[in-house]
Amino acid sequence: MANTAHSWKSTTLSNGIHALTTGLLEHEAVVLLPGWPQTAEAFIPLLPILSPHHHLIVLDPPGLGDTISSPTTCDTASISAILESSIRSTFPERKKYHLVGHDVGAWIAYAWAAQFSSSIKSLTILDSAIPGYGPQLSYPLPEAANIKLWQFSFNALPELPEILTKGKERELLNWLFDQKAVHPERITREARDRYVTCYQREGGMSRGFAYYRAVAKSAEQNRSFAEKEKLKMPVLALGGEKAVGKMLVSMVSPLAVDVKGGEIEDCGHYVMEEQPEAVAGWLLDFFQRVDKESLS
Repeated sequence: MANTAHSWKSTTLSNGIHALTTGLLEHEAVVLLPGWPQTAEAFIPLLPILSPHHHLIVLDPPGLGDTISSPTTCDTASISAILESSIRSTFPERKKYHLVGHDVGAWIAYAWAAQFSSSIKSLTILDSAIPGYGPQLSYPLPEAANIKLWQFSFNALPELPEILTKGKERELLNWLFDQKAVHPERITREARDRYVTCYQREGGMSRGFAYYRAVAKSAEQNRSFAEKEKLKMPVLALGGEKAVGKMLVSMVSPLAVDVKGGEIEDCGHYVMEEQPEAVAGWLLDFFQRVDKESLS
């Protein structure tokens, strides 16, 4: 994807992890994680706004985007350990960084923060419940909830998702973007083509489904993390107004001591692309507060 005003570097870190990087190395660092069925490029609308102030590293988690290799298990404790190892050589010893995750990337980000808290200045959760700490549901779901949540059950099924989506990757992704966004037109054709290209690869859909098939294990890990100790770093929880919304703050509160946040107005699930200026504004204010407090 091209950007005429700003640029970023595409690189491969250890463990075969694909990353987009931009911003000056001497600035405070921010690590960002996308979810499914997107890729690191989902954060591109934020990069021109954040990069003048921060060194940004956007990662494709294992099996997603251009990180084609996939581990034997996609539980988020294992995945976050792989990613933490991959970025370790990127930072000077003992340098801390802000961590941001959206969707499945938020699942990974919580497990990362729980296991490597001494390295992390702050955690941001974007429009995603954390496995083990989502709302309790009863079936059949109301239509609006079913549109938002059906994929959790479908993607976790053995074999059937591959059978039904093979050759229909574009149709599936377009349906998700069109149904779960308030402004689907802001998820551009160029972006959609990028996502489809990644998930049309041999095994691409299976690698994404693997995260949903590991949700029960991830949830068990998360409950163990939270029961042992709440996160002590500041946490920002932001939901799209027409998606998870402001209730995300209360959903994340059992996991951390200091949780603040709210909702992005006029926005669905794909917050970075639907409302990049609003999301970036929240992040910049949050990072500035955390960085200032860390110096005092």
